[in-house]
Amino acid sequence: MINGSDQIPGEYLEADNPAVSSRHFFLFRTLWYDSMKPELGIAFAGLYSEIAPPDGMSFPIRLDRMFVYFQLWGDVNDYRLWIRLVEISMDEFGAVSVVQLGRDGSPREFRPPTNRPFAISGVNFVEEFAFPIGPVPFRYAGLYEFQLWVDGVEEPIGTERILAREYRYDE
Repeated sequence: MINGSDQIPGEYLEADNPAVSSRHFFLFRTLWYDSMKPELGIAFAGLYSEIAPPDGMSFPIRLDRMFVYFQLWGDVNDYRLWIRLVEISMDEFGAVSVVQLGRDGSPREFRPPTNRPFAISGVNFVEEFAFPIGPVPFRYAGLYEFQLWVDGVEEPIGTERILAREYRYDE
């Protein structure tokens, strides 16, 4: 079953849909891969869903590194991907807006460390990928969204949100 559908990926992709889709998209503290046991895939630890400043500190904070992990499926091809970080804000009337976090209102983007495209081979049901991003800024408490983009597609193919809090739950 794919995203609530019993269709196989090739049947699911239509002319109005992108040629590539993200099945899972997560942010982690640590990832590792054993090249001697590739059948085990990528292992990870420390799923990010919330973040708070370390004890005695306040916003802004910066993570030097975090890892993005995602699974792709779709048409056999090579794809250029990147991550965009935005802030999701809501006004007193409930209107939601997206705030770009780059310099002068430009997008804050993270590219993979190599310039190689990501390949969907058609051999596996899904292909899994991961790479480090950073430094990752959190200007103040609020909701942040990481978006997975692919060249030629007008919307992100995957999103993951992190809540930045002023305090930790263990306080």
